[in-house]
Amino acid sequence: GDKHVWFLAAQADANAETADFFTFYERPDDYLAWLGVRSLPKLNYKSEKLRQWMYEDDDSVLRHWLKAPYQIDGWRLDVLNMTARQGNLQMNHKVGRGIRKAVKETNPEAYLFGEHFFDGTSNLQGDELDATMNYQGFNIPLWSWLGGYYSGQDAEPNRPRYYTPTNAFVEQLAQFRASVPWVIARQQFHQLGSHDTTRILNILDHDKNLVKLGVALLLCYPGVPCIYYGDEIGLEGKRDPDNRRTMPWDEKKWDKDLLAYHQKWIAFRKSAPALINGGYQDLYASGDVWTFLRQSKEQRLLIIGNRNKSAVSVHHIPVWHGGYADGTRLKEIFTGQEVIVENGEIVVNLPHTSALVFEG
Repeated sequence: GDKHVWFLAAQADANAETADFFTFYERPDDYLAWLGVRSLPKLNYKSEKLRQWMYEDDDSVLRHWLKAPYQIDGWRLDVLNMTARQGNLQMNHKVGRGIRKAVKETNPEAYLFGEHFFDGTSNLQGDELDATMNYQGFNIPLWSWLGGYYSGQDAEPNRPRYYTPTNAFVEQLAQFRASVPWVIARQQFHQLGSHDTTRILNILDHDKNLVKLGVALLLCYPGVPCIYYGDEIGLEGKRDPDNRRTMPWDEKKWDKDLLAYHQKWIAFRKSAPALINGGYQDLYASGDVWTFLRQSKEQRLLIIGNRNKSAVSVHHIPVWHGGYADGTRLKEIFTGQEVIVENGEIVVNLPHTSALVFEG
């Protein structure tokens, strides 16, 4: 920021040690700022010394906090897509590779991920980030599939809705999974909302059943699930900054049913080998129903998501291409509903706006 000692020194003296950390057109007040925000002068990664101080040197910023006594678990890089980019200077990947080298040398287990609202796959080829905040590959498609909502809309009841067809939604997820190594896909940072987006409760017009469905899919889909504080107790919030309301610590104001639902599905994910280490296969995407398979050596799970708000219905779902032989008996984890594979499909009693998980 513009009050940081590095910037203040560079602003005052063209010969300062940090003078080339920033881009000055004319000192002291004409300098390159992030998106023109004057309080945020942009770092100039063309400076070798800046790279050394930020991540290369043994006592650099990124290495320092990974070491004792701090030993943070990882780094989230803000606005990663704009890091080390300014005009003709495009050092994003060079800096990304340098950051990875420094972080993993200091702590090979540290989690390195970056904010990216766009297509971050070029930073996810195994030599830079472990993950992005995968908005394009999860959040944004899911908002559209569940609520007909597009990023940046005002979440008002009378807004236009353009629900993504289920097959197109599943194809979009597949495109983003396929463009990165599988080990990276398993590490992608996923969420239903964040400090930069409208609250999921508002996106889905306070339809708690849709919120629950989103939670279940978040916790069953490959990746690292993250729950934005307050979502678990029904905190609402429109566009930034309303989405950053403080946490209500008065438990009388909490939606205890929604909290219990989160706790149930979190506990399930933590105990399910197929969700922790398993592979992934889409089996069915039609109408309002999405079905996918998660399978590990120890467990095979069939996850069915239904966004339709109509009454309970009987639904035929093909599963033969997931390796289910006729006669296989499956049992739903939470309700106990049992189905048997016949003619390569199962016939499921499918509640409205719900997620089911069959094991077997």
